[in-house]
Amino acid sequence: MSSEPLRSLNVLISGAGIAGPATAFWLSRLGHKCTIVERFPGIRENGLQIDVRKEGVEAMRRMGLLDEVKKHVVDELGTKFVDSKGRCVALFPKIEEDKHGKQGFTSEYEIMRHDLVKVLVDASKDNVTYRFNLSVSEFDNREDSVVVTFSDGTVETYDMLIGADGHGSRIRKMLQKSEGEGTDQSVNMGVYMCFFKTPPTPNMEKMTNFYIATQQRVLATRLHSEGQVYMSVRGPPDELESVLTKDVGTQKQYFEKVFRDAGWRAEELIEAMHKTDDFYATSTHVIRSSVWSKNRVVLVGDAGYSPTPLTGTGTSLALIGATILAGEVARHGTDDLPGAFAAYERTLRPYVDIVQDIPRSVTHGPFCEGKAKLRFVQLLLCTMTKLRLDKLFQSFILRSNDPFRIPQYPELDKLIGSQA
Repeated sequence: MSSEPLRSLNVLISGAGIAGPATAFWLSRLGHKCTIVERFPGIRENGLQIDVRKEGVEAMRRMGLLDEVKKHVVDELGTKFVDSKGRCVALFPKIEEDKHGKQGFTSEYEIMRHDLVKVLVDASKDNVTYRFNLSVSEFDNREDSVVVTFSDGTVETYDMLIGADGHGSRIRKMLQKSEGEGTDQSVNMGVYMCFFKTPPTPNMEKMTNFYIATQQRVLATRLHSEGQVYMSVRGPPDELESVLTKDVGTQKQYFEKVFRDAGWRAEELIEAMHKTDDFYATSTHVIRSSVWSKNRVVLVGDAGYSPTPLTGTGTSLALIGATILAGEVARHGTDDLPGAFAAYERTLRPYVDIVQDIPRSVTHGPFCEGKAKLRFVQLLLCTMTKLRLDKLFQSFILRSNDPFRIPQYPELDKLIGSQA
């Protein structure tokens, strides 16, 4: 292994979300030429509140960006479960930094997605080339290079192609296709969600308000500079998968039909949904692939191992993956990219497997078909609050005691001047 790259690599990264700019941040500082292509016209301003947890926080610290992230932290006080009349059923206050590693539903590092993306882009843009309205159409993955054909018909050659293009990654699908059947082991968790922003209203609190309805429906609201709405339902996969292929108007009509009689603030939020131009609907597929890399192509973040929004760990996994990938490239040197990719996967995959082992309490627990289960869930949540077991309950659900730590990479530490 070498502690210094033998030569500068010409690196192409597909995707300007979180994983792409985070990986480019490190690789560009290692002296590599990085280009990020993004199919949208610019950095996307959409996306709601996300959280950075545990080793994701450590990844930001190693990048020297944690103080910048703190400037954008959302001031959320906790999570409140309400009934159909808006009355508090249970309250789970925010857990501040805890020496024992306990975490709550509200993270210490809650941040709007576009704010985190902007932090990463601003930190990398002086050393990284961003090209918008452009995507990868196909690639020829050779042992010594990768020849890329872009959506505008141009062809360019790179030393490395990194797929950071989200859970629907075209890079992953092309890589899997080249490796044959059986490489895609993704699982549909059966929950379908939509997200959108609304103007803030006087009755909105700086807290997640979580409402569980019958017929396996859940509504949630949050508040930052704008209101945020989350609608989730467990339903017929065939019907919902078909809806997701339709236009936004059709998707909104479907979610209106599902939630129209849900109770609480459903009618008001549906009206706001039809007015918003920031609407996104998705399934909850756990992205599992038996191949993370081959020759000169490698996957990072949701493109390779999305754990779904249900876990709240996708952002952290992207930041962790970017750090480990860059660290292994630095450690192995540029003449041994296959060795670096193998070490990256060997280090991270066991942790990804743990994160993606989503407990039934997350995928089924809050989704109540009838009133009997709903009453039971409300009683359970209320009891947790009354017995002051809220911290224990949150830590159990969020697996706060996981032992995974990002390896030490002196090759990266010296670039930032930090003592990791």
